[in-house]
Amino acid sequence: MDTHSATPLAAALPESAIQPGVGSAIRREQARVVTADFATVFRSERDRLVRALSLTVNDEALAAEAVDEAFTRALHRWHVVGDFDHPQAWVYRTAKNWALSRFRRRSRDRRYAHKIASPDRADDQLPDPELTAAMASLDEDRRDVLVLRFLLDWSVEQVADALEISPGTVKSRTHRALTDLNQKLGGHR
Repeated sequence: MDTHSATPLAAALPESAIQPGVGSAIRREQARVVTADFATVFRSERDRLVRALSLTVNDEALAAEAVDEAFTRALHRWHVVGDFDHPQAWVYRTAKNWALSRFRRRSRDRRYAHKIASPDRADDQLPDPELTAAMASLDEDRRDVLVLRFLLDWSVEQVADALEISPGTVKSRTHRALTDLNQKLGGHR
């Protein structure tokens, strides 16, 4: 007689819990597939998201840290995030929220004020300085839309998903932001 089937607890457990190695092998295989899927998204999107977020928050180091934090959170929730049509949109939104929270915390602490204000990166890491300054002068909502639409080349729907706004709002913010940029840059772009 099998000793496992003689106990009431064993009757309530799945077969994989009773036979050592069977369930764990399946879980390891599922984890391997999930990890491979996550790794693909991470490799293809991380640098692009860092560049985009650095334009949004005007701090490349903060952007890199935020994107890495967001990817870490995504990995822990990959069973949900991985099923989204555009998991990179979730990562961007999470990174942006994290960066803005971090920025607010830094702002309250006067010891960090000089680090936030000083650009300590090489000029060739961001686009044209005049364009970067014009982008920084835009409202955050308009800047977000332009960064996602044109730097990351996302569709209107992807931007809408990432920012949790309607596609019509994406279009109107894009139009207004481009109009603002054209005025700030003297119409020569």
